Amino acid sequence: MKKYVWILILIIWMLAACAPKPPEQSLLPNDDSYPSDSYPNEDNSAPQLPIGMATAISAAITALSGTLNLPPGQITVVSAEAVEWPDGCLGVQKPGVMCIQAIVPGYKIILEANGEQYEFHTDEDGSVVVQVADEVFGSVEELVINQLASNLGLDESDISIISNADIEFSDACLGVAMHNVVCAEVVTPGKIIVLEADAVQYDYHVSNDGTRVQPATLALTWTREGGIAGFCDSLTVFLSGEVYGDQCRSQPNSSMGTFADLLSDTERDQFNDWVNELGQVDLDASDPEGVSDRMEVKLTFYGEGSGSLSKTDQQELLLWAQSLYQKLYS
Repeated sequence: MKKYVWILILIIWMLAACAPKPPEQSLLPNDDSYPSDSYPNEDNSAPQLPIGMATAISAAITALSGTLNLPPGQITVVSAEAVEWPDGCLGVQKPGVMCIQAIVPGYKIILEANGEQYEFHTDEDGSVVVQVADEVFGSVEELVINQLASNLGLDESDISIISNADIEFSDACLGVAMHNVVCAEVVTPGKIIVLEADAVQYDYHVSNDGTRVQPATLALTWTREGGIAGFCDSLTVFLSGEVYGDQCRSQPNSSMGTFADLLSDTERDQFNDWVNELGQVDLDASDPEGVSDRMEVKLTFYGEGSGSLSKTDQQELLLWAQSLYQKLYS
């Protein structure tokens, strides 16, 4: 009897030894959406990448595949690193394009195809992918002039440079603080460029490489918080025509626009009249202290004159700001 038991055990052992091994599972998809020979470790095995980075890499490969009309399998990953981009353009500035001023976590990805390397910037989940082009768009001065002209509907020939000074800004926001915007505390070499059009001067802070163009002549700030509806809104308006909004009740939280897109001729004329006539105006239209579901509404206007506002004019300015905010999010 024992003889037959040992024979049975021997047969089971031989069958187990001869059974095919299950295929090893890679942490990254081994198909055309991600080349299996890309981004190897020293032992040539697939790396254990964070899910967000893997998704961002796949999105960058897909973008380059479409641009070059190449199969994704012919694209390899040279490097990928987590980065905090200084704006909504993921650090890629283009002429006349405004960028939301907010820190955006994401990835810097270097790909290679046909012996050439390509740089891509993505957000954290890979839903936004921007290729860094080698195309030269001109000097930083030209970038700033182009942006001002687009914002206000001016001809570039009507804009002149008053001054251009090198400076080291103390943070990644180039020394311009904005509501709910966190600035990385890193020294950023750049320039302060002052432009003039129609006898009005406009300050811009610019990084040396032109990847960040920040308006610096503040014209108006407006905030609305609390109330039964739970408002959490803010508006920042620069004299040069950039308009930035922020709120917390829907996605995306941040929005941006320009005078050329948002204001009628009448509204722009009214704004310019206020700038020329008024000095600094601080308005508080908040509910009284202690009121249930109290709503706070505050506005500061930075004019270049010395006048003040009547009660009627104060209400008109508050309505102007609220209307602009609604247009920005409509």
